[in-house]
Amino acid sequence: MTAVLTQKTSMGHKPIAYYSGLLDPVMKGHYPCEQPLAAAAFAVQKSTTIVMGSPLTLYVEHAVFTILQKSKSTLTTQRVSGYEVILSIPSLQVVRCHTVNPATFFAHPVSEDEQVHDCATYTPEKESEIGEDPIPGSMLLFVDGSSFIDQETGIRHSGAAVVKAELQGSSDTLQIVSQIPLPSHFSAQAAELVAITEALQHAEGLEVTVYLDSAYVTTTVHSSIHRWERRGFLKSD
Repeated sequence: MTAVLTQKTSMGHKPIAYYSGLLDPVMKGHYPCEQPLAAAAFAVQKSTTIVMGSPLTLYVEHAVFTILQKSKSTLTTQRVSGYEVILSIPSLQVVRCHTVNPATFFAHPVSEDEQVHDCATYTPEKESEIGEDPIPGSMLLFVDGSSFIDQETGIRHSGAAVVKAELQGSSDTLQIVSQIPLPSHFSAQAAELVAITEALQHAEGLEVTVYLDSAYVTTTVHSSIHRWERRGFLKSD
């Protein structure tokens, strides 16, 4: 991320300060159109020590407010709220920059293979190649994970399970593939992730249809897995 703070004079814009920084691991994993949100907030925050509440115009190449509204399904509520607070201060005016932006000279050069796009028409899309419809003739697996506290002992129990179904008309059979006891600190969501991981490892190299009842895991598999991969599977903490 780069930003240049300038002051308008009779001779044009005079540079006052230059700021640079790295995207945090979480934002590195997000869509390129979402990353300018972090850069815009970074520029405003860094300039506060000099601007001190005076009127500030932020020139950006991206439609940050449009992106912010469309990113509520992919960014955490805390992150979205933070950007909204920073970019909505009364003394700030955000202007879409259609001319050469001085900060661009300090950023990485644009590759010839980099796709040109319009952020105003940007829509977060699912990147996963995993389908959402059953695959005819594929292996059928059912997965589940749970975590609960025994009311009598007060001890938390967590576990995950994978069951294989073989449909043979009137003689359908179920086979337990895995029963995994987990440490007590595992939440239900963590247990669900263990279950889906175990199922995919069991079906490695094969066509498989996996049934589960966790909206969290479904979202993770279809929408989040590529972002996790891009940021090296690092968590926000």
